[in-house]
Amino acid sequence: MTSHMPTDSEVALAALSSLSALTPRQLRLALAKADPCTLWADLSSGSSMNLSAIGPGHQQDVAREATALDVDKLRATLTQLSIQVLATHSAGTPDHLRNDESRPPAIFLRGDRSLLTQRMVAIVGTRRATAAGRATATELAEQLSAAGIIVVSGLALGIDTAAHRGAMSQGSTVAVVGCGLDRCYPTRHQELFDEMCKHHLVLSEWPPGIPPAPYRFPMRNRLIAALAELLIVVESDSTGGSLITAREALERGREVMAVPGSPRVATSRGTNALIRDGATPVTCVDDVIQALGITHVSAQQTSPAAGLHENSIEIVHLLKSEALTLGQIVDRLSLPIGETVIVMSELVQRKIITETNGWFELAGSMLVSGGEL
Repeated sequence: MTSHMPTDSEVALAALSSLSALTPRQLRLALAKADPCTLWADLSSGSSMNLSAIGPGHQQDVAREATALDVDKLRATLTQLSIQVLATHSAGTPDHLRNDESRPPAIFLRGDRSLLTQRMVAIVGTRRATAAGRATATELAEQLSAAGIIVVSGLALGIDTAAHRGAMSQGSTVAVVGCGLDRCYPTRHQELFDEMCKHHLVLSEWPPGIPPAPYRFPMRNRLIAALAELLIVVESDSTGGSLITAREALERGREVMAVPGSPRVATSRGTNALIRDGATPVTCVDDVIQALGITHVSAQQTSPAAGLHENSIEIVHLLKSEALTLGQIVDRLSLPIGETVIVMSELVQRKIITETNGWFELAGSMLVSGGEL
């Protein structure tokens, strides 16, 4: 990523976006009449020539806040972090975002802005993802990236992170975040955040200095839906941000797809409900590729079951429904505990299953094309 020196127009647009007294709708209307530099000059001089969208009763509050804003500090932050500022009504904005009725007046970018011009698919899901769900998100993202599709997600724990990492291994990814680009949230993703700012793209509608807040994440979700031409939900409980993103996608006429799962697993409740209500099921990456209208030949993969003992396969099939403890597995299959421990150790070593706090679950992808046992 090359450094970016903000223009006066970008600084003015960032300054206007930093004014809490100026609503996004008011700023969109004002930007339709005048450029950011002109609007900022009007605020600084007390002129109301181009500020009719703000309303006379509101202009004093906006002007007061504008006077208190340290524009030099804002310019320095934009310069230091190479943050680009793009008015969403401008020609550089993707059509589906520029034409979105609820678009923010501006977006802030760190990284490769050219990714905005390419085809995007969103992959989202719960923060409390299963190992199989994370593997599925990773596999989908890898194969979509290999096909030249940009994967967009929200940089959250769980499915989002798995999707970003999968995409980064084969191509490019875009993260939409719910705070200013001068900070990383969650903080444990700082290394991933820095890597994406350097080689991929991180995007926000919030100017520097804005912290994460609960209400900003549903707004972030609607921006993910606006950017992507298709949305995939990998895992979701019956409520949560992923279903908000799905609703936002449907309202925009985007296709929503979902990975089916066992009805006994909580993180499949939301995805199974989406499929029941009409979402297209994703059983392999080809389902997505076909929905995008891309010619694609599936790669043949070796089954991870190759060479496994019969008891190993029984354990794997048992864990398809739910996570279990060693004791529960022994009881249900009536196996000797010593033999079961040996078999479980082999499965963990081969990364077919994973163990967390004494609970075992499948570690492999839920996709049919991922080498079904």
